[in-house]
Order: sequence, then structure tokens, then C-alpha cells
Amino acid sequence: MKKISFILCTIIFCLGIGCTSLATNEEPYREKVPRIIFVEDEEMPKVAAGEELKLLITYKNDSSHSATDIRITPIFEDVPLVYERPVVFERALTLRPDKEDKVSFNLKVADDAKVGVYGLKFKLEFENQRDENYTSEAIVYFNVYKEKVKPIIAISNISTGDAPINAGGNFKLSFDVSNNGEVKADNVEILITGQSEDKFMVVDSNDYKYIGTLDSNQKIHHEFDINVSDNIEKGNNTIGVDIKYKDTSGKELSTQKTIYVLDVKSENEVEEEDETAATPKIIISSYITNPNTIVAGNDFNFSFTIKNTSKEKRLRNMKITISSQDGAFIITKGSNTFYVEEILQDSSVTKVIDLKAKQSLTSNSYPVIINFDYEDYSGKQYTANETINIPVTEYSKLVINSVMPGQSYTGSNTSLSFDYVNMGKATVSNLTASVEGDYTCVQSINYIGNLEPGNSDYYDIEVIPSKSGTNYGVLVLSFEDSSGRIVEVRKDFEGFAMDEPVFDEPSIMDPEYINPGMMEPIEIEEPIETWVIVLSGFGSFIVMFIISKIITTKIVRKKLEDEI
Repeated sequence: MKKISFILCTIIFCLGIGCTSLATNEEPYREKVPRIIFVEDEEMPKVAAGEELKLLITYKNDSSHSATDIRITPIFEDVPLVYERPVVFERALTLRPDKEDKVSFNLKVADDAKVGVYGLKFKLEFENQRDENYTSEAIVYFNVYKEKVKPIIAISNISTGDAPINAGGNFKLSFDVSNNGEVKADNVEILITGQSEDKFMVVDSNDYKYIGTLDSNQKIHHEFDINVSDNIEKGNNTIGVDIKYKDTSGKELSTQKTIYVLDVKSENEVEEEDETAATPKIIISSYITNPNTIVAGNDFNFSFTIKNTSKEKRLRNMKITISSQDGAFIITKGSNTFYVEEILQDSSVTKVIDLKAKQSLTSNSYPVIINFDYEDYSGKQYTANETINIPVTEYSKLVINSVMPGQSYTGSNTSLSFDYVNMGKATVSNLTASVEGDYTCVQSINYIGNLEPGNSDYYDIEVIPSKSGTNYGVLVLSFEDSSGRIVEVRKDFEGFAMDEPVFDEPSIMDPEYINPGMMEPIEIEEPIETWVIVLSGFGSFIVMFIISKIITTKIVRKKLEDEI
């Protein structure tokens, strides 16, 4: 009997050891980790340089655990965005599993932002219900589709006054300084150059003026008092204006203008003119071109003002003939000859002619020659001529021959190959490539370099198609011409993208995984909680104890009955 009891107790002890072993081998504690993600919008935000960028972001708790104390912070690295103070969003409430919420950020795109797709990175900080901290990152992409034109400083309405300019005298030089660009110019400075003791000198050495900021489309009028040297050469002379400024990125820029002071009288001529003061003179008092920057091969308007400087005589029957050296400028409308019936004393007449710069011109200044034939009312004949030098920028023409996107899968990188040729007369500088449409560049702006006239080349960039099937895109090549003007060349293209292949091979940890040998589902047992194992072991011990007690009692009773 004792032997049987011992065996039963041993069995119960082993069951207890087994239960303890199961409890010990339980899977370790898993952290309850929330997962915060951004829900991607159907359309990428599009904004022009200098405009407000409003981002409305939907974020979601893509997990089975609640998140609290959510903090979303944009990281302004390698993105053309400006802000006045740190931008942070905080949410103190709990975001339960599979729930969404929204947050908005109002930002501004920099004035000097280049065209392209940019990714704004966000840092996400949050806690679970055990006050454990977690961080992750998300990116929101936006498209800058248009750049702002840099500051373009121009000088117009140039005037040297109405009176004749004589050796040893003074005159007032005046002009307007305007910003024809789309962004402001900072630290604008004006300096009169080309001074010498034998030509012109600014009175009291006031040859410098500081303007400061010149906003887009703003115009400021300036005047300088100029002294004429006694030894100046007669005829046409020049004086320079140098304007320095900075764009919004702090880059230093400058523009120079040569002002022609026409029909300057030498000291001897002044003495002779005093004797023949009644002789009427014709001068070009001012001129302007539209546009200000003339590109070889382009049309422009040339407007000039003729002034009768005589205060005594009226002039009549004036014939004005316009020509250019070596045919640099071609007349596109009408004739090169004007007729003016009469110009009163000390009066002016303005004429406009439509011209075209010859396409083969290189960057330089080319003369426009204006001849005058006229008479006074006594019938006396006069002739005069003036020369105006007009600056021209070389013709630039970049041609994209072909664009070939590679085969790809949706959302995966592929190569976009293209070849191009410089068919212009000037070097293409700082050439860059980007794309628009259904494709996005892996690198928003791809720098290529310079291309000499007559040369061709090819290039590859990495792009990503946004949808399956046919994707339409636009290749944009941007470069600077010889005057610093930004020029864009665009070419449409299309390509085909397939969906990413989906492989349905199940994992061995999948509950529906099929064992190839048995061809039957293998059920993966979930770990049993510790308290269940302990309680089951204790219950088993009680049951086995009661069974062993009953068996032992029956054996004892049987033995007693046999002895009796």
C-alpha cells in the first residue's frame, strides 16, 4: 500500500513540475507599441515660389494600442520653406486604435525656390498607456511648379536736361531705377562711373547713392549734378552708372548702364556758338527700348525723343532716317524714314519704330544711326546725326530631341533618358533637369552643367511613376543665357508602369499555413497565460490526491476483510 501511495504522489509531483516548466517557458512580455502614420493625399500640394503652403495632414493610429501626448514637429532641412518661429503641433488627448485626426501647418515657400518636388520631414513623438515614449518619422511631399523671376534692375527715362551741354558748364543727369522682377532687391546702391578730369565729374563728389530695398515693380527717380570739363572733346561722350544689389538669397548682383551725353560743345565751339546763337540744334533728349533686354533674333520697340534746342527758331520739313551698322537691326514694320512737319522752339517730338535684332548677333552693343535733314522758316538747310548704342544678348536655343522612360513598377525607380543639343549662339549655363506630371524625380533638381554652342549630349535621371498604366510627364530643362536670364525648355513624354508583383507564399507563422507533406493546416498554438497554467496544475494536484485517497482506502478495507 505504501508503495502505491508513493507512486501516485510521484505522478502528482511530476505534473506540478511540468506545469511550472510551462509557466517558466511562457513567451516574454511584449510592449504595447502604438503606430502613428500619415494618410497620403490623393493629390500632391502644388505651390508657386513665394506663396503660402497650407498642409492639411491626416494622421492615423495604425495599431491595436492607444497613443497619447502626440507631438508632430516639421524638420526644415533641404526644403525651400521659411518660417518666423518654431512650428510644433501637440495633441494631449488619446488617439484610439484605427482612429484618425487632422492637423494643419501654414508655411511659406521661399522667393528663390526652384521648380521641383520636395519632401518635408516630420518627427512624431507619442506615448502608450504605460507612459512609454516612442518616436517615428513621416514625409509629406509638395510640388513647386513655378519660380519667381529674380530682381531685374533697369534704368529708364534718362535725361540730361533741355539746355545744351557746353565745356566748363554743368548739367543735371536724371533717370529712373526700377525693379522689373518678381522679387524684391536688397541693398541697392548707385554709383556714377567713368569720371575723369577731362570729361565729367559729379559736383561735390556726390557720385554714390544708397537706395536700400527696391520692391517688385517699384520705380525711384534719381538726379546727379554733373560738371563738364573745360577740356572735354566735342561731340558725343559717355558716362556710366553701376547699380549693385542682392536678391532674396543674399547673392550679389549688378547691372551697368552707359549713358550717352550727346552733342557736347567744346570750349571753342561755345565761343563760336555765342556768336551764332540763332543756329537751331536737334538732339536726342531720351530713348527707351521695350523690352529692356534685347535678345538676338527677337523683336523690340525703339522709342526716341527729338528736341529743338533753339529758343528762337521753329524748324520744319524734317526728314529722319534710321539705319544700323552691318544690318544689325532690321525694320519689321513700316519705313525707316519719318517726316515731321514742324517742331516749335524748345519743343520735342517722340517717334517709335519696330525693329528686330539679327539672330547671329553676339552679346555686345550695336549702334543705331539717326540722320536729320531739316530747315528753318527762312529756308536755310541743316543736317545732323546721332548714334545710339543698343545692347543685345546672344540668341539661346536648347532643343530636346527625345525622352525615353524605362519600364518600371508603380512606386519604383526607373531611368529617364533624354538627349539635347545647343542650337543657339551662346553657351547654355547651369543646366538643370526636373520633371512634372505623373512622374516625380528621386532628386528634385538634377544639375547637368554647361553646354557649348553646337554641342549635344545625353543624360539619365531617376524618376518614379505614380500610377499603374500610362503615366504622362513633362521634362523641364532650365538654364541661364549669357545675360543671366532664366530660360526653360519643356517636352512631353509618356511611359507605362505595372503594378508591383504580389507573391502569396504564406509564412510558416501564418495560421493558415499548409504543410506540403501533410497537406493539412498546421495550427499554431497561442501561448497560455501563467495564471491558467498554475491554476490547472493546482487543480490536477487536488484531483489526483482525492483519487489516490479513495484507492488507498479501498485497498485497506479489502485487506481487513480478508483477515477477518
